[in-house]
Amino acid sequence: MALALAREGARVLATGRNQAALVELQAIARARGTSLLALRSNAESKRQLRVAFRRARTSVGGPDILVHAVGDYWEGPVSRLTGERWEALARSNVTSAIHSIQEALPGMRRRRYGRILLFGVAGGDAARAAPRAHAYRATKVALLTLARSIAHEEAANGVTVNMILPGVIRTGIPARKASLLARKIPARRLGTAQEVARAALFLLSDESGYITGTALTLSGGYLL
Repeated sequence: MALALAREGARVLATGRNQAALVELQAIARARGTSLLALRSNAESKRQLRVAFRRARTSVGGPDILVHAVGDYWEGPVSRLTGERWEALARSNVTSAIHSIQEALPGMRRRRYGRILLFGVAGGDAARAAPRAHAYRATKVALLTLARSIAHEEAANGVTVNMILPGVIRTGIPARKASLLARKIPARRLGTAQEVARAALFLLSDESGYITGTALTLSGGYLL
């Protein structure tokens, strides 16, 4: 996502917990003739978030765009879902989004322009059974409720809030496993990171200014 935005000319500050991944991201950007800034930061920490947004304001401006692609995953029987594990999932998938949006909104309101994009999961647009992944999916349904509520609140301020609900995306999945997964998908294939990026770029563009509170499923028909 960061690379796609940089390629389109956006001034990007990418953040994340994995320093090695951030260094690799910058190297890929340079190899493709673009550039972006990167900062090691944990979105679950309000202090680190404030530092990251301060860096964004001084280094790249704005921000006019916020992409929140954060969220730990866990699955298992409900008997193994401890309070600590649930709280960690909620903090990673929902609380970090709330804090990020709270940091971004004041400037977006002043400029009367903003694009906020969150990431859920295919099937996360409705309450449905999710054996073993119940807690994770519950946080994603909560995230969609949050997105639509803020979209309603901020529409008059020129700020849009949307979500992408990806299905199974080919990102380092072994070929044999990918083939088995593809059999469960009506399109009979996995999605690509490029397809997700193209959808995201549209929702972040000026042309999407009348689209807000939308949950866009990219799943090849999976979990409709």
